[in-house]
Amino acid sequence: MVQQYELYFILNSDLDAATISSKISQISENLTIIEATNLKTNEEGVKRMAYPINKKWNGFYVSTTFELTLENTSKVSEIERKINLDENIIRYIILNQTEYLTQKNKEVLKETEISDHRTFNKGRKTKASLSEYLGLRAIDFKDVAYLGQFASPYAKIFVRSRTGTSAKFQRKITTAIKRARHMALLPFTPKHSL
Repeated sequence: MVQQYELYFILNSDLDAATISSKISQISENLTIIEATNLKTNEEGVKRMAYPINKKWNGFYVSTTFELTLENTSKVSEIERKINLDENIIRYIILNQTEYLTQKNKEVLKETEISDHRTFNKGRKTKASLSEYLGLRAIDFKDVAYLGQFASPYAKIFVRSRTGTSAKFQRKITTAIKRARHMALLPFTPKHSL
């Protein structure tokens, strides 16, 4: 059975283009060593981070997806060890995306202009879940525009009773927000609010 993974990392934006491309190709080579297949790399470019990491406000974001057989999944720790030794990689996250992609493929999205829970629940006596109404089954931590509505201006995650989400979706939203915070896509404190 094949497991699908995503490696999302931030490179130091002070590096020149040649060094950045060599770092990305070096990571791809390391993945092929552990027998990863279907490698796809997406360079998102330089973005402003939600908070400074190592006194830097900008980072070069890169997303790499790959597949591993069950026998090779334990070798992911080798990649983590190599990434930890590289001082030019500011932050990274490796996620098993198999369940996420399965849920994403089952989604049947509803076409509507409503995109935030405040508008959706305006005038309702009991709050309803916007995620379930839209037909979402999985929430991507990189979708900052959607996740931003579930946190206050003080960077605090709203409770279920305020947004109307079910317990299941509240857990998914909370996990996605925490991952986005780790990757400096969302702020931890109001001091760094966008």
